[in-house]
Amino acid sequence: MNTTGPQRNHSGRRWPLRAASVLLAVSVLAAGGFGISWALAANDSSVELAATRDRVLSAGRQAVINYNSIDHRQAQRDMDQALDGTTGPLRDVLEGSRDQRIERITKNKAVMRAEVLDSALTELNTREGKARMIASYKITEEPTDGKPSTSRWRVRAELTRTGQGWKMSRMTPTSI
Repeated sequence: MNTTGPQRNHSGRRWPLRAASVLLAVSVLAAGGFGISWALAANDSSVELAATRDRVLSAGRQAVINYNSIDHRQAQRDMDQALDGTTGPLRDVLEGSRDQRIERITKNKAVMRAEVLDSALTELNTREGKARMIASYKITEEPTDGKPSTSRWRVRAELTRTGQGWKMSRMTPTSI
């Protein structure tokens, strides 16, 4: 006969407590691991390099668009945008042909819009402030008295870091 009284099974009550303890421990370890990973990534120079690469590529894409886009209704503004995205020899060429370009576009009442289809940086030297990129783009010319035409181009471009950001300093057509 049992003199201590009925035996209680406490394992049913302890199971939720044990599960909660295990879950809490796993959560604390996971949070610590993610925190360490975040801290390492925040101080990783490759993150900064990737952000710089993205900024340079974005500036290069926009420079290609601005250089090849002009609307006769706002030719002065479009030329200013093209000049703002260039530096060095490319800017010199653009400044030298500015008036002729504006006159030709205004006379023909043309609208030329460039669209970058694909691009990539092929080289980035942040210490020297130099980068190279390739781009594929199309120009759609919309004359007022004719059917729009589209031409496709591939170029190699060089970018240079200036006091005002990254600017295109050279652009040469390349074969497909």
